[in-house]
Amino acid sequence: MTNLNYITALFVIVILFHGCHTGDGSDLFNKQEIHLKDRALHYWDKRVNKNDVEKALYFLSKYHSVNPDDLDISILYSRACYFNGYYIEKNLAKQDSIFLEGYHIAKKIIYNSKLFQDTFHKTIGDSSIKELKGIEALDKKSISALYWYTANLGRYLIHKPVVDRLKYRDLLETIIHKLLSLDPAYFYGGGYRMLGTFYIRLPGSELSKAKQYFDQAIQTYPNYLGTKVLLAKYYYTKSEEKEHFHRILLEVKSADPTLTPEIMPENMYEQKIAENLLEVESSLFE
Repeated sequence: MTNLNYITALFVIVILFHGCHTGDGSDLFNKQEIHLKDRALHYWDKRVNKNDVEKALYFLSKYHSVNPDDLDISILYSRACYFNGYYIEKNLAKQDSIFLEGYHIAKKIIYNSKLFQDTFHKTIGDSSIKELKGIEALDKKSISALYWYTANLGRYLIHKPVVDRLKYRDLLETIIHKLLSLDPAYFYGGGYRMLGTFYIRLPGSELSKAKQYFDQAIQTYPNYLGTKVLLAKYYYTKSEEKEHFHRILLEVKSADPTLTPEIMPENMYEQKIAENLLEVESSLFE
């Protein structure tokens, strides 16, 4: 029996056991919610382990299905989808499915917010214009949902044909610049990191523009190793700067991933990505 099948069976047994007792149904339901949330957070904190990532997603999904109005957990669920799709899952089709799930969770939070709804409905124009105006009206309360909405959508699009990526250009630029206006330091310089990746993958963009944003992200938070990995993977390969590619990935490999405990798992996975890129370095610069 797999880990998730075991958890599912255990979950059903717990529900049946509690169902044998008489009492307030709402109290039972609340206890189930508390259990699911507790397990989700427990396994999320242990996400350096692949099996614990899967368990975290399982419990986040179960909790979200019974309490979709818990915005903090919904945002964490979207983030966990990104984490799983980017660091754990290797099958491209499954990655797409995971990123889309995370995108839709965060999108629902954004589009159901009062500021978005009020602006959307009073704006004159087609749905795309109304959508952009709704996003521009959002305040700092929406920053987490905006970030993981964009992170999941961007990762879903990154290997898609150019024509597909161009369809989302206005939307993604609007959201990322909104993120930067709300808090340029959010998620370790995340808005700058997104723009660096965005412009390096956008046909016709100047390489120097992408480099500028990557540098700003690193300056904002040098201990988030993912920015340096993206700089190497997308910028230095495209600019054909092999020495810089090699140097910055060695820097990532030798870094202490525990300097920022809350992102230690992310940094450890980034070190694995850096190691994998160094192993194929020669083929990337043929």
